Amino acid sequence: MNRSAENPSGDMPSASELKAQSKKGLRTFFQQLSIKKLVSVLVPSALAAALFPIFGPAVAGTAVAIAIQNGLKLLGISFSSSTIEKLLKPLEGKKLEEGDVQAVLEETLEKLLPEDKQVNEEAAKALVMVIPEVREAALENPKLDSQWLQESLESNLEDQGWMMARLAPQLGELIKLDLAQLELARQRLLANWAIISQEVTATGGGEVTGVTQKAKGKGGQIGQRVAASDSGKISDVNQDVELT
Repeated sequence: MNRSAENPSGDMPSASELKAQSKKGLRTFFQQLSIKKLVSVLVPSALAAALFPIFGPAVAGTAVAIAIQNGLKLLGISFSSSTIEKLLKPLEGKKLEEGDVQAVLEETLEKLLPEDKQVNEEAAKALVMVIPEVREAALENPKLDSQWLQESLESNLEDQGWMMARLAPQLGELIKLDLAQLELARQRLLANWAIISQEVTATGGGEVTGVTQKAKGKGGQIGQRVAASDSGKISDVNQDVELT
């Protein structure tokens, strides 16, 4: 990793140091004069600001994916190797200053969130992990209030689709709480994250038959879905849900 003023030894920062750097990045993002014009990119931009302290130094070092995994764990965030690889791909072979890494990370998230279901879901959980810091940083700007943040966050989450769209109302509600209440509600949301979703689709005249869906789960929401559109056909569907 690069050595920096905040981490002169170049070693992995502690959890408290990473959280402080993440909060600083979020404060900088929300203090921009143009912040109210950034609603259309609020989610990828806030995530990039929060995650930059991990990705920025790591891309300049060796064993990048491992360094990022370790850094994410310190913030209580878990990304699959596949998601990390997708986020790093646009950075491969490029010699960038640390500050430029955040811009590329933001652009990559902006592209992937509405297109990649796995990245969307993992990033949604990451956003839940940092939502107290997002709220705190936003409301430090005297020109912003909780209503603006709630409405803007919900709108942009819905734009991303997938898991983010499903979580939009719940995350919006969290913004209205004070920090103590928000933390309790966030913990409940994470405890009930066990959402099992099985989906079968048929489009463009495609036909699917003999579908068996089985789900077993505890708590949270368990959903199974079949959907046909554009002359697609689905038949002989058997769904089974077991709550434990």
